[in-house]
Amino acid sequence: MPQPLHIRRLGSSDLNPYRRLRQQALQECPSAFGATAAGERQLSDVQLLARFASTPGQAMWGAVTEAGDLCATLGMYRDLGEKLAHKAQLYAMYVAPEARGQGLAKRLLHMAREHAQQLGLRQLLLDCNADNSQALRLYEQAGFRRYGLAPEAIGLDGRFFDEVLMVLPLTAGPR
Repeated sequence: MPQPLHIRRLGSSDLNPYRRLRQQALQECPSAFGATAAGERQLSDVQLLARFASTPGQAMWGAVTEAGDLCATLGMYRDLGEKLAHKAQLYAMYVAPEARGQGLAKRLLHMAREHAQQLGLRQLLLDCNADNSQALRLYEQAGFRRYGLAPEAIGLDGRFFDEVLMVLPLTAGPR
């Protein structure tokens, strides 16, 4: 795969590449996501485009190769309610197998962190399958720390998977 050209916010022109990559992610790693491939196929273009909305509460980034291929994604959403607006949740982290080992996940996390800091957020949160030691290591190296465990958070074909709850503090202010 050609070296990724850059990481950027995704927009409406990325809808079909995003749909393809998301299907690949859900088929390759079904226990890593709350969504299913079949469920995502049912989403309308409007529903998927809402993930790309350029609002303070929503962002979706992607790594794009020189050839224009989308090879990695990371999303962020923020509850804009007064009591919860100080934090955001990361979701849909995925790097295509052929693009792994190039530091894309680290770059995506860095982009999300910078965006969250620009918004004045205090925390970034994420959930990670407890069996995914490689992803947990990546998140811990990026500064995330474990704060809990959601038992049987994902159910798939009669099996259940725990999720590790993680937080990245963005400010050292009073708690």
